[in-house]
Amino acid sequence: MINRNTAPALAPQSVPNLLPYRKLTLKNGIELFVIDDPSQKVFKLDAIFEAGIYYQPKPLTAPAAIRMLNEGTRLHNAESIADLFDYYGAYVDFNCGLNKSELSLLSLCKYAPQTIGMVAEMLTESIVPEKELEIFLSNKRQEFLISNEKTSWLARKKLSALLFGEHHPYADQIEEADYGRLTADDVRNFYHRRIHAGNCRLMASGNIDDGVLQTIEEQFSRLENPAQPADTTFFPFEPSPANRYHTEKRNAVQSSLRIGKSGVCLTDPDYAGFMLLNTALGGYFGSRLMSNIREEKGYTYGINSFNISMPQGSYWCVAADINNEYVEATIDEVIKEIRNLQDIPMQETELNLVKNYMHGDLLRELDGVFSQSDTLKYKLNYGLDNGIYIELMRQIKDCTADDLMRIARQNLKIEELYVVTAGR
Repeated sequence: MINRNTAPALAPQSVPNLLPYRKLTLKNGIELFVIDDPSQKVFKLDAIFEAGIYYQPKPLTAPAAIRMLNEGTRLHNAESIADLFDYYGAYVDFNCGLNKSELSLLSLCKYAPQTIGMVAEMLTESIVPEKELEIFLSNKRQEFLISNEKTSWLARKKLSALLFGEHHPYADQIEEADYGRLTADDVRNFYHRRIHAGNCRLMASGNIDDGVLQTIEEQFSRLENPAQPADTTFFPFEPSPANRYHTEKRNAVQSSLRIGKSGVCLTDPDYAGFMLLNTALGGYFGSRLMSNIREEKGYTYGINSFNISMPQGSYWCVAADINNEYVEATIDEVIKEIRNLQDIPMQETELNLVKNYMHGDLLRELDGVFSQSDTLKYKLNYGLDNGIYIELMRQIKDCTADDLMRIARQNLKIEELYVVTAGR
């Protein structure tokens, strides 16, 4: 009979099975990356454009442009587009990030001509109907008003402005009036300047047979590649001095805390060690912040830390929602835990636990062809591919307690921290 009081022995760490990928170039210059898995019955196609928030001339332009793609073309209205994807059992999704905008398609292989054809039409023939744009902006305005009542949203917004500068696109400082300023012509102009072959990268994963590949080549070769690419303005960071900041929210039942600073980029030699350090501090449920501030002190239901790497900069942050009476005590405890990482070597038991957790987490990121496509899509922005995971796993395995103290002292300097609170 199994003894449930005894933990099972740890198995040797496995090595991820990285699927090979191919890079093709369509006749109009679009890069196409293919990760094939014939065992799948479906395929996924991502069309990625340099058309994120960074490039928009007015607030909301970039998210409106990508979301309007399925609201009407010269040949089909929104209802017809939705009916086609429903009929063929396909799924489309849209995402607008700080630098990239994406349209993703998940479809059965046998219906590739119909579904890929419609995606290509959406990218080449969008008309941005005014009525649908009004509905989109109205819905987004309501979401904004709801978010603006949340202390967590106010704290995040304030920290972004402090780290990057209030007018930097990464801060994305939207105001309610912006929802009434955006016009259909604004969105159309952005669409024509940014959604084209010269700005596009394709990721195809799953069962990419010859028929699917041929359809992609035929349909996406329709995208024009303008001879004169759109100019891109460079926005320098204009950070505020590291200090304590507060955003008042009367009648808030709790306060939100953000403690942040510049982070560590994926290409930094200390990236793997910093991610190991961050995981120990607040990156998983058994972290020091959770054990101390949630489990032992009961100041918050949850607290975590994370590092976000972006093409033009990175940031690190501790985030928590706290009872108003415990804000100062929580800040003190976070600072104390950071100092402990800087001054006291991590015990081998904890270090091995966090290493094993991170190894499993990296393996989960590579679980299956679609996950590997998503990770490759991100790594290509840094001139890397999924082979970086093998190197990260090696660096994490070799990282010592002394390495972590050095990285903590170098990258988590107390005097460089922004402490932001929102609430009463």
